[in-house]
Amino acid sequence: MDHLGKHAIVLGAGMAGLAHAVPLAEHFDRVTLVERDSLPARAETRRGVPQGQHIHLLVPGGLTRLEELLPGVVDDLSGHGAELIGSPEWRFHMGGGRLALRGSDFHITGATHPLIEDVVRARVLALAGVEVLDGWTARELLTTDDRCRVTGVRLRSEAAPAEERTLEVDLVVDTTGRGSRSPRWLADLGYPPPAEERLKVDVHYTTRLFRRSPGDLGGSRNVLVDVPHDGRRGGVALAVEEGRWLVTLIGMLGERPPADLTGFTDYAAGLWNGDVHEVISGGAPTGEAVRAAFPSFSRHRYDRLRRLPERYLVAGDAVCSFDPRFGQGMTVAIIEALELRRVLGAHSLDHIGPRVLSAARWAVQDAWDLAAGGDLTHPEVEGPRPPSWRLTTAYLQRLLPVAHHDPVVATALIRVIGMLDRPQRLMRPQVLRRVLGGSRLNGATAAQRRPASETVRPSTS
Repeated sequence: MDHLGKHAIVLGAGMAGLAHAVPLAEHFDRVTLVERDSLPARAETRRGVPQGQHIHLLVPGGLTRLEELLPGVVDDLSGHGAELIGSPEWRFHMGGGRLALRGSDFHITGATHPLIEDVVRARVLALAGVEVLDGWTARELLTTDDRCRVTGVRLRSEAAPAEERTLEVDLVVDTTGRGSRSPRWLADLGYPPPAEERLKVDVHYTTRLFRRSPGDLGGSRNVLVDVPHDGRRGGVALAVEEGRWLVTLIGMLGERPPADLTGFTDYAAGLWNGDVHEVISGGAPTGEAVRAAFPSFSRHRYDRLRRLPERYLVAGDAVCSFDPRFGQGMTVAIIEALELRRVLGAHSLDHIGPRVLSAARWAVQDAWDLAAGGDLTHPEVEGPRPPSWRLTTAYLQRLLPVAHHDPVVATALIRVIGMLDRPQRLMRPQVLRRVLGGSRLNGATAAQRRPASETVRPSTS
C-alpha cells in the first residue's frame, strides 16, 4: 500500500468511524479515533448511540461489504453469539402481504447493535497503528493561514472541560453522526455550509427483549411488519444473541408505542399482521422497555459543494441520517469506507473529500430514495414529491402484490432493499414483465391484512 501520511484522525468511534479507520490504517502510520463517550469494555449501550438499543439491522449488502472490509468478521460475529439468518427464515410483510422469499439465499446478522460494534471495534483496534482516544470531543478545526487545508483538531476533555489538547494530522474524517459540527465549522472558516434536505416523519420506537424458543414462528428468525401507507404502526422482531428476541414497535407521525408490557402487547396485537404479537405472546420479557424518538431524518449535500478545505472528509450519519429500521446507516457507512479505500489506492490526498463524496454518492442517493420514497406515501409527511417519485411509487404499488406470490420479484425487491443491488434491478425485463403482467406463480398465499387476534400461524415454506 502507498504511504500517504503519518497521522490521520477519525472523529467518532461508532460503526462509521471504525469502518473508515480500516482503509486509513493501510496508508497512514497512525490512525486515532476520537470518541466523546467513554467506550465500554464489553458489548453494552453507550450514550452517544441511543438508537443502539433498538432494531439496527446489518442488511445483506452491509454484511457482505463488512466482510470485504474486514475479512473474517462474520465468523467473529457468529463466534460472539450473533445469529446468521438466511432469507428463508425471514417473514417480511409489506404492502398488505408476505413477500415470497422461497429459494432466495442471502443473510443478515441477528445481533444487538452493541455486540456488532464491540466485535468490529476489537478487530479495528487490533490493526497496526490504530488507537482510540475516548472521553474527548473535537471543538475546532485547525487550518493553514489561508484556511484552504485542515491541519488538525483542538479537543476538549469530557471529564475535565478545562483540559484541552491539539492534534496536528494529515487528514481529518468527521463521522460524528447527526450532531456533526461540520456545517458550523465550515461556515466559521468562510465556506458555504451544505444544503440540507429534511424528511419530517416523527417516528417513535419502543423496544423490548424477550426470551426465544427454537420453535417460535416455526423457526423463522426475522420478522418485519411494515408500516402501511394508510397507517402509522409497524413492528420488527429479530433473533439476537443469548437466545433472545429484540422486538421494536414503531409509530409514525407522532404515534407512540407504549412502554408498559400490557400496552406494548396490545399495540403489537393491533398490527395488520400477527407475527410480532406471536413472538411477544410466546416469550417472557427480559429487562425494561426503552424508547427513542426521531423527529426527522436529514441529508447534508456536501457532494454539491464547490469548495471544501483540503484534507477533510465527512461521512456516515454526518452526511445522511436514516431510519434505523431500514438498516441503511451502517451499510452506507461501510460502502463509504470501501470507496475511501479505492480512492486512497488510486490518488494522493489532494481533493480527498470531493473524490470520496462523489464516489459514494450513489449509495447515499439509493438509500435516501428508498427510505424517503416509502415515508412520502404518507400524505402527512413533509417533503418534495416530484413526478419521478410519483412514477416510482405507482410502479412499486403494482410490484408489491406480485412479490407476495412471485419469488423472482420478491427476491429482486429484497436485493434492492438490502443494498445488494441498485434500484434499477427492479426495471430489468425479467422483473418488469412479471410486474406488468401481474404474474401469480403457484405457492403459499401471502398473509392478508388482519390483526393478531384473527391471524393463524403462517406457513414457513
